[in-house]
Amino acid sequence: MKLVQIPFSHNCVKVRIALALKKIDYEIQNISPMDRTTVVAASRQGLVPVLIDGDRAVADSTAILLYLEERHPDPPLVPADPKMRAECLLLEDWADQALMALSRRVAYWNVTSTPGKLARMFFPGETGFTVRLKERIAKRRVLDRFHVSEASYRRDAPEAKRLAALALARLGGRPWLFDGGPTIADIALAAMAAPLASDEALKADPAVASLLSWGERLVAEDRPASRGR
Repeated sequence: MKLVQIPFSHNCVKVRIALALKKIDYEIQNISPMDRTTVVAASRQGLVPVLIDGDRAVADSTAILLYLEERHPDPPLVPADPKMRAECLLLEDWADQALMALSRRVAYWNVTSTPGKLARMFFPGETGFTVRLKERIAKRRVLDRFHVSEASYRRDAPEAKRLAALALARLGGRPWLFDGGPTIADIALAAMAAPLASDEALKADPAVASLLSWGERLVAEDRPASRGR
């Protein structure tokens, strides 16, 4: 298997956690956020992650997790009971829909507020005037594409606190959303919340801090030793 990815994408983190939990060897092909030709060639669309397994390319992080569950069912990341399975898929979808765009906007607001930080993410190892120019272009594209602004941040910060409190209430002090171990819902919640750690003010909120602390166990699975070659 090969994962075509942008390393810091939380959708890609989500897939890497699942691959690590299932102990699947895989290769990584990193792409530049500004150049999606490799992804389009592999999957006929421009979003990451894309998992290539033989002659099959699977796009979309949720579709990849379900594909891995079908191909490599041990350990299971989706409950076998139909009712619990449905709830798991609903919670996975909720985490994606409620947190993905919001936490990305928060993270990019913080990243683009610090000169040079976006360049280090998008153009690692590059220096000099050219990379500063490329950073300015990338910043404009990021702000426009993801609708990042001071106004969006003012809306997102209180909403992040509300969503974190809801997630904690659903966890109810348990280690996972469902008995028996982590599921794709836990993976999505941990991965989609993780970018909130970029914001010092949000990390001071008790609910956000608790959610980030809870998710650290899963995010810690995303380590180089789990990634194959």
